[in-house]
Amino acid sequence: MHGRRLISAFSWSSVSVAWSLTAVAAGSGADLALFGKDPGDGNAFACYSRHYDGAHLAAHPQQNVDDMTIFVNSFVDPEAGRQYLLEMGVRFREISTPFQTSGGCGTVDGKKGLSCGIDCDGGEIDVTVRDQDSILVSIPDGARTWDPESGETPPANARFGLDDKLFRLDRTKLQDCLPLVGDDSLKAEISAAK
Repeated sequence: MHGRRLISAFSWSSVSVAWSLTAVAAGSGADLALFGKDPGDGNAFACYSRHYDGAHLAAHPQQNVDDMTIFVNSFVDPEAGRQYLLEMGVRFREISTPFQTSGGCGTVDGKKGLSCGIDCDGGEIDVTVRDQDSILVSIPDGARTWDPESGETPPANARFGLDDKLFRLDRTKLQDCLPLVGDDSLKAEISAAK
């Protein structure tokens, strides 16, 4: 009887270890898809963007966004594990000023994506990997933006419109996201990255 308990305990331990390894592998797969490489225990960065041309905007008159860039910064916290931060730059129709928004993100169970809470209760942005070179960005209820060069409240037309709910962005060079990064040491690290 003691032998059966030992074998049963060993079997459950093996199953538990297998589940743990599967969870780690799934997380690594999500990171691999998002960052285009396995970040291991180091920092990882991803940059995605899209400019919507006049033809697209004419076909989507309720879309107010004409340019969007997303930077994902990820690092490992010794106590909390891998962390994700999102910075978004966006331009709206008829406004030349670039606006930004940012927040912390968590992984979405069973999916290759992130769910990001925008700072100061500014809404939610979800990022899902579409394929190896693109992501889908969901902004179901809008998100607060600000002008990084001004403390003023953004004008009324600097908001997400009725057709600004789902966007496809394409992977681009990390250096394209430098305008979204405020920390000089992080800018240097990104500039040196290949």
